[in-house]
Amino acid sequence: MTGCGKTASEEPARNNIQEEAQSPLPQTEADFQVVEPGSVYTGPVEIALPEASGEIVYEGNGITVDASHTEEGYVMVKGPQSDIRMKTRVILGEEIYSYDLNQEGEYEVYPLQMGNGTYEIEVYQQVEGTTYSKLYFVELEVEMPDTDRVFLYPSQYVWYTNDKNAVRLSYDLCADLASDAEKAACIYNYITGLLTYDKEKAATVEKGYLPDVDATLRERKGICFDYAALFAAMLRAQNIPVRLAIGYVQPDNIYHAWNQVYIDGEWVWMDATFGPSSSYTESSYTKEREY
Repeated sequence: MTGCGKTASEEPARNNIQEEAQSPLPQTEADFQVVEPGSVYTGPVEIALPEASGEIVYEGNGITVDASHTEEGYVMVKGPQSDIRMKTRVILGEEIYSYDLNQEGEYEVYPLQMGNGTYEIEVYQQVEGTTYSKLYFVELEVEMPDTDRVFLYPSQYVWYTNDKNAVRLSYDLCADLASDAEKAACIYNYITGLLTYDKEKAATVEKGYLPDVDATLRERKGICFDYAALFAAMLRAQNIPVRLAIGYVQPDNIYHAWNQVYIDGEWVWMDATFGPSSSYTESSYTKEREY
């Protein structure tokens, strides 16, 4: 994932981005004020966190797959500490999601966002350049009672823990709010008020980049991937399912990341990067992948 741009194959010289877009939820007219994370809410922080509990584990060639909680919508994979790049592929039928696997010997969390069925988990090791060899393979029978729960947990593309400022800030902003719609609108308005689009980063971001939600808050700027990951993290911390969507915005063929939020039984499109005033509407968006 790179910054917003004309096509996925172009070098990320993404300087022709509109800065605003339309939201289905209202934006407040009050003057924007920065909230220091942890300055309002002082109670307990309770979020859904993935766990490698060791109940169902598969191992081979230095790879460990913890499938203890596939019913919750995620699998955890780790490899050995290594100087050699590794990748994980999560496959269901004809759909394939590819991810990097860290080289520190620590678990990565991968979502099972393609629904129920027989998943294949493949781990590859770099041989040279773009050539990889398969290290390990396992099939998992996945049966999720609620296939939307996958979008309540942190995973590689939307990573956060309960000590992150993004999580604390979500509790601050939503401390006096009751409904999911109110919380979504409040966090959306805050992000669009706080952040500016980072054109320099969009032009130089490297392949394989992953957002750091706290860095985005601290720097108050980012690319579309940063906006969408921060928005997803803050709402998931409030127990609201959120998809991070990646695809294209037409008619300009912009490669882009945005969100879909589950509110009152429906998935609602929201794009914090383009903001509340753009001519783009939901029909302009074509989703290719979701995390």
